[in-house]
Amino acid sequence: MGPELARVRDLTIRRARPSDAAALARVQVDSWRETYRGMLPESHLAALSYAGHERLWRRTLAGPNATFLAVIGGQIVGLASGGRCRSHQAFSGELHLLYVLRSAQGRGAGRALFDAVHYALAVAGLPDLVVWVLAANRPARAFYEHLGLEPVGEGSSLLGGVRLKEVAYGWRG
Repeated sequence: MGPELARVRDLTIRRARPSDAAALARVQVDSWRETYRGMLPESHLAALSYAGHERLWRRTLAGPNATFLAVIGGQIVGLASGGRCRSHQAFSGELHLLYVLRSAQGRGAGRALFDAVHYALAVAGLPDLVVWVLAANRPARAFYEHLGLEPVGEGSSLLGGVRLKEVAYGWRG
C-alpha cells in the first residue's frame, strides 16, 4: 500500500448530527479565518463568533439540508452542506458551503465531502448543482475546476462591508 492510501485511510465522512453543532462552528470560523485572510477585512474575521455559528448550525441541522462532516484522527476537520438551489434557476441543487481546515487539506476530505453532498442531493431528486466561490479565492476555484465544475455565472456579495465578486460553478452530472 502506497503512502497516498495510508494518508486517507483515517478519513471518515458522516452525516452531521445536532450534537456536532459546536464542532462545525469551530471548523467554519477557523476555516474562514484561514481562507479569507487578505480577502475580507481583518475586523470582520476577528468578529466571527463560535457561539453565533453554533446557533446557525443548530438551525441548519434541524432543516432539510444535506450536511456532512469529515473526521481525521477523531477530530472534525471539514464540513459541507447543500440543499435546494437558492441562487441560480438553471440548477436544482446547491452546494451551500464546503470548508476543510488547512491542516487537513490534501488528504481527500474536500472531494469526499463534495461527493457526499452531491450524492445526497441526487438521491433527493436534485442531480445538478451550483456553488458560489469568491473570485479572489483561487485555491477554491482550482478545486472545483479540478472536480469538473464549470463557471456558469458571476455575482457579488457584501461581506464585512466590502463588495466581493463571486463566480458560480455548475455541475451537471
